[in-house]
Amino acid sequence: MGIYVKNGTPLNGPSLCDTCSLAFIARGYGETELVVVCQATDPDIRIRFRVRECTEYNDKTKPAYWQMEKIALVLDRVALKRDAGFVRLNESENSGEKIELILDENSQ
Repeated sequence: MGIYVKNGTPLNGPSLCDTCSLAFIARGYGETELVVVCQATDPDIRIRFRVRECTEYNDKTKPAYWQMEKIALVLDRVALKRDAGFVRLNESENSGEKIELILDENSQ
């Protein structure tokens, strides 16, 4: 008979350091050849175990706020001459038979 503990301590799993932008990771050819240095602390410390939770975790797979601002499309409401975004069609216009696409000089 096995014993199950709900929300118990996991025995294994991937380390948060693998996807953290504040981690320096050096892997060798052997399975035990691994050096992880946490750069979120001052001074930097070497981590000798797989990390499950971290208060300074910074996911490098997601863009930072300043990166999203850099690639964002800025819409000028004055130049558009109408509100930007999605427009709900009236029921009379939404017959489903035709779709009309009108391009003007400003769209390229």
